[in-house]
Amino acid sequence: MALLKKLIPISFVFFSLPILSQTVWAPYQRQLWVRPIFTHSEYNSAYLAKSFAKYDDNVRITAGSLALEYGITDRLTVDFFSGFGKLGRHRIFDRYAGLQQTPEVPDRYGVLDSRLGLRYKIVDEYDSKYRWMPTLSVRVGAIKKGDYDRNPQSLGDGASGGEVTLYYAKDFDIWGLGILGDVAYRKRESPVPDDILYYSAIYKRFLESFFLTIGGRGQIGQGGYAYADPRQAPPYNYYNLTTQDLIPGLNLTDLWIRDQRPAWGRKETFHNLEIGLGYSDSFGNFYNLFYSETYAGYNTAKLKTIGFAVNLPFNI
Repeated sequence: MALLKKLIPISFVFFSLPILSQTVWAPYQRQLWVRPIFTHSEYNSAYLAKSFAKYDDNVRITAGSLALEYGITDRLTVDFFSGFGKLGRHRIFDRYAGLQQTPEVPDRYGVLDSRLGLRYKIVDEYDSKYRWMPTLSVRVGAIKKGDYDRNPQSLGDGASGGEVTLYYAKDFDIWGLGILGDVAYRKRESPVPDDILYYSAIYKRFLESFFLTIGGRGQIGQGGYAYADPRQAPPYNYYNLTTQDLIPGLNLTDLWIRDQRPAWGRKETFHNLEIGLGYSDSFGNFYNLFYSETYAGYNTAKLKTIGFAVNLPFNI
């Protein structure tokens, strides 16, 4: 049974690629921000409910994406995000002299989940007469699921839906310090559970053009299954419903799990530490190199991610 508990989770450990999200700052009227993004992630272990499992192979995820933001007015912005990703070839288990191997998963490709939204700046700290006032924006957006294969792992959540996000930032105007972040609620089609997402960071500006950002990003699942396969937790771990003499070889529990409790309906929570180094040139272009690593979670991969993004402003 101990070995079975280690093998089962590979059928439902899937992940969402980290996305360099929008911030409270946005383009001004008739200004277009073009932001190409590249990320590479790897993991060889995962948080499985209250357990932790290590695998024999590294799973590698590479993605290229593009974010567009256009200022309709100085306060109202429309944005769009989409991209393309690759899930690299891997074999999670290959041990015990070949007696407990899993099939090798070939390279897989797909369009990432796409996003379209409207963002409105509620308060601008630089227009306020109060020095303590932060900048606040709210965004309402739609999510269109990508075209990737969801089994056994996935480049995204594989479900369309919507989200609402509150962004905040405050420059302290002392020693180049400031804070920024956001909190969001995301709802998608059944059986993918709702999620609360957050990001919070402190930044330090130095040498006029460089920015160091340190913070945390995460997701808190609001529902879903503890395990995709209920036989991994009492009292269902003893269930094995078969048709016996009716249809030999057919297991009703397997059919029920496949159709009623798919992997993408399980609860997923993760918390990442993230550090970034940015540079702004004299033309207003912003370059950002960032790294993040998962330090805690529930039914999620322990990801290590490195990425690079460039924000290019255009007046049109």
